[in-house]
Amino acid sequence: MNAPAPARATAGPAEGRAAFELAARACYQRIGVPFPERVGWVSSPLVGAFAAPIAACLATGHRNSRVLDSVYRAVDDTAGETIGRAVRDAVQVAADGVVRDPVHGAAATTLHAEIAATGHPASRGTPTDVWAAIAEATDRGVREAVDAAVGDVRQDTIRGAVRRLREARLASHRSAAGAWWWWAFRDFVLFCPPPPHEPHREQPGEGTATRSRLHRADGPAVAWADGFGLHFWHGTPVPRAVIDDTLTADEIVREPNAEIRRCAIERRGWDRFVVEARLARVGPAVPDPGNPGQTLTLHDVPPDVYPERVRVLLCTNGTVERDGTRRRFGLTVPADCADPVEAAAWTYGLTSAQYAQAQRRS
Repeated sequence: MNAPAPARATAGPAEGRAAFELAARACYQRIGVPFPERVGWVSSPLVGAFAAPIAACLATGHRNSRVLDSVYRAVDDTAGETIGRAVRDAVQVAADGVVRDPVHGAAATTLHAEIAATGHPASRGTPTDVWAAIAEATDRGVREAVDAAVGDVRQDTIRGAVRRLREARLASHRSAAGAWWWWAFRDFVLFCPPPPHEPHREQPGEGTATRSRLHRADGPAVAWADGFGLHFWHGTPVPRAVIDDTLTADEIVREPNAEIRRCAIERRGWDRFVVEARLARVGPAVPDPGNPGQTLTLHDVPPDVYPERVRVLLCTNGTVERDGTRRRFGLTVPADCADPVEAAAWTYGLTSAQYAQAQRRS
């Protein structure tokens, strides 16, 4: 597998903002809705995902200061004070001034759906892997903040805004500067520029036919200047703790998402995970017929780690790394493999005897 490509700087925000605002205005014009006077720019999609439903609640007359303070504190606790300050600034821009013709409930949902469905270039060209991860991360953050902040009937009001936020109210525009996101309401609109650097990607396999995928082993694959970032492991969106390698083995085993469990184990390395998770060994360690001087071990994997029952074969790389070491790695094999040599043979589509005999001749 090729190494991930380094991040590259994108075009400056000024080069794309004017073009994107024109595209947004065209969307409003297409459905016959005046473009809002209140226009705000947010520092990351996370800020917009928090600020938009809060501002929408304020625009519809829900201005209980106690609830608002609780929501802001929950935003700080969930996303950090830097994001929290940016959310407050964006809400102030979006919600200040005289409220004109507030739209909420089904009307707001209809407005957002109409804007997203206009067919204008602003609604096409989304980088789907980035957007899907942003949607998952921001929606999860908003839900956690709302749950932590509001415990009474007012929660339904805020949740309604969150629900409307998630119902096709975002469109994106592909300009020279990259992907842009926006939150379209009748009384205000919030825009978010792309990240300042190109996402970190890798090219899986050989040749140009395979599509690149988001991946970075030492930080966020996509990051904004305010600190919001998205972490990917070989194309799979994962929590930051997976990339930082801070999860305990027990936390990895208890992770309910099978893909995140798999990525966390790969990031940790099977050689470490086998020891830390205390995986039972199946039979003794045996010499590897295909790699003289190295050994093979076979281990049971708990049933809740993978969707299906498997065992893991620990083996050693046949080539020496740059630092002079040989990397130990794990291969999942069927749970009915009875010994390490049989498991190694299975990875080549051979019987145990064929594997041993073929290697002796090499």
